[in-house]
Amino acid sequence: MDNFKKFYLLQVNDSLFPIGGYSHSQGLETYIQKGLVHDIKTAERYIVNKIKMSLKYTDLLAVRLAYEKTKAGDLAGLLELEDILTASRIPQEQREAVRKMGSRFAKTVEGLKLKECQQGIFKDFLGVRASEGVSHPCIYGAFCAVLDIELEEALTNFLYAQTSAMVTNCVKTIPLSQTAGQQILSDCYGELQAVLEEVMVLGEEDLCLSAPGFDIRGIQHETLYSRLYMS
Repeated sequence: MDNFKKFYLLQVNDSLFPIGGYSHSQGLETYIQKGLVHDIKTAERYIVNKIKMSLKYTDLLAVRLAYEKTKAGDLAGLLELEDILTASRIPQEQREAVRKMGSRFAKTVEGLKLKECQQGIFKDFLGVRASEGVSHPCIYGAFCAVLDIELEEALTNFLYAQTSAMVTNCVKTIPLSQTAGQQILSDCYGELQAVLEEVMVLGEEDLCLSAPGFDIRGIQHETLYSRLYMS
């Protein structure tokens, strides 16, 4: 991977990349208000479980599949992937969140005026999905594919960014110290490596395997008495 592509990969995974990820807790706020996540130990357990039982089978696997379908020029497969993700993401707030972040990702990338994103399957994908929007995992996977970023690098950076965002939400909302947050992140590295290896051998039939507990807490978030996050 040349240096420019490395920089773009860092840029789109940076917390400052303006897709609004900081506005969403993906149900964490429910766990905190119910007292289920309240300290460094319970926060780490929540994050590890979220990565292993939910993220691996949803967004992370979707990134890999979107990358592979883009590389194969399989626009129909990419569109079907979008439909599956939409249908299987049960909490309404989270369905809307992933589309908002995906659409903002597409808009921001458009402003970068990269030739790879102005032609071929990437342009066609956005054109077909213009009225419905795109999900963040699919557009991210397609972006990395057309820029010829290595799949392993794309997945590693995505997983790290999602884990870091969960840690940040825990630090701000429980609250925890910044040092505690960094300890949690460091302690997760072994799990991250295992998940990266596992996601590479999953098939499309594994996409969106159910983790009902996370879905239930996501639905409950919609009616919390007070909320800091949109989901």
